[in-house]
Parts: sequence; C-alpha cells; structure tokens
Amino acid sequence: MTAAKLRVVRSPTELSDAEILARVADRDLAALGVLYDRYAAQLLRYARRIDREYAEDAVQSVFLRVVGIAGRYDATAPSARPWLLTITTHVVQERHRGLRRAALAFLRLGRERERSVSSVADLRTDMDRSLAQLTIAKRTVVVLAEVEGFSCDEIAQLLAIPVGTVWTRLHHARRELRRLHEDAHED
Repeated sequence: MTAAKLRVVRSPTELSDAEILARVADRDLAALGVLYDRYAAQLLRYARRIDREYAEDAVQSVFLRVVGIAGRYDATAPSARPWLLTITTHVVQERHRGLRRAALAFLRLGRERERSVSSVADLRTDMDRSLAQLTIAKRTVVVLAEVEGFSCDEIAQLLAIPVGTVWTRLHHARRELRRLHEDAHED
C-alpha cells in the first residue's frame, strides 16, 4: 500500500495580494471576489471623500479595470492597497476630466449654461462639503494624507508626481480648508 500524497490547499482568503492578483490575471473570477471583499470597503470610503456621487461606480470600475491589468501588478509589493488606491484615483480623475470636457462642449454650443454652485455657507456645514470645494488634485492629496495616512513620499509614488508637488498641494489645501472653517465660524 502506498502513501497518498496530500496536497495542502490554502483558502483563497489566506493568499497574499500578489497571489490573488496572479490568479485574477489568469481570469480566476473567484480570486477577484476575494480581492473585492478585502479592499472594496476601503476604496469606497476613499472614493466617497473625493466624489460622493460617483464613489460606488468608481469602485466597480476599479475592479473591472483590475481584471485587465492584474498581470502588471508588482508581486514584490507587500500590499495591493496603494496600487488599488492609485487606480481609484485615476478612475475618479478620468471621470472629472470627461465631465469637464462635456460641460465645455455644451457651453460652446450654447445649449447649456453652467449651473450656479450652491452657496458657500451651505457647502461649509461639514468636512465633506469643504473638501468638495477643493480642486480634485488638492482633495486627492488631502484625503490620501489626512484620511488614508500615506506619507508625502508615498503619495508622490501613488500619483506619479514629484514630492514637491504633493507638499505644495497639501499646503494650499490645508490653507483653503482652514480659511473655509474660519469663515464658517465668524458669525
């Protein structure tokens, strides 16, 4: 009688991010589900702080995009979180660029005028509304630094911009948020 070889099979939830993404690259949709379960809530929280209305769609778009680019993931990275946050940032920024182009086209054609923005007082009632007044670039840097806890060097890598640009955007964003807060509490 021969001894049967036992093969130890690890649960998909025990796999590293690199192993999961390798499986996703091989079109294993169950692995994509594991990655989704692991990171979707974090990505949704991040996306909501940048664009509340588009956040859920953005997260879905991120995971659809991951299916196509999973093979490009750096398997030496300890976590897929920064990579996924970068993709989320790009998805939201692409939407904003598209919306901006569409709005300009409508304005040029004279079919639609810009809608007036809600009064500043209405926008200052909470931090999310204050963040909404920042440019997408400043808002992204503030959320990555203050909410997600990334260092400026890490943010520079995530966004593929110089660290000096990160510092500048963060400085100006903080100053704008401070001014908004002071203006809201002058009364």
